[in-house]
Amino acid sequence: MSAAIWSSVALGVALGLANAAASYALWRLARGRKQSMFMTIIFGGMGVRMLVLLALIALVLVFAPVSRGAFVGAFFTTFAVGLIAEVILLQRRAVALSLSPPSNG
Repeated sequence: MSAAIWSSVALGVALGLANAAASYALWRLARGRKQSMFMTIIFGGMGVRMLVLLALIALVLVFAPVSRGAFVGAFFTTFAVGLIAEVILLQRRAVALSLSPPSNG
C-alpha cells in the first residue's frame, strides 16, 4: 500500500480514537453525578462530539489529500469499536444503579 493510504488510515484512526477518548473523558466527568446530570453530560457531550466529528470529517474529505475509502473505512471501524466500549461503560452503570438499594431522600 502507498504512503497516501497509510496516512489516510492513520488520520481516520486518530479521529476515531479522539472521539473515543472524549467519550471516556465525559464518562469520567459524569460518573459520580446524579442520574439526571449524568444523562445531560453524556448525551450533551455526544451531540457536541458528533457535530465536531462531522465538521472534521468534512474538512478532511474536502481539503486533505486522503484516500477517501481508506480514511472513511478506518474512521468508521475505530468509531464502531469506541462506540461498543462506550455502550459497555453505560450499561455497567445502569446495572450498578439497578442493583443498588434505593436512597431515602
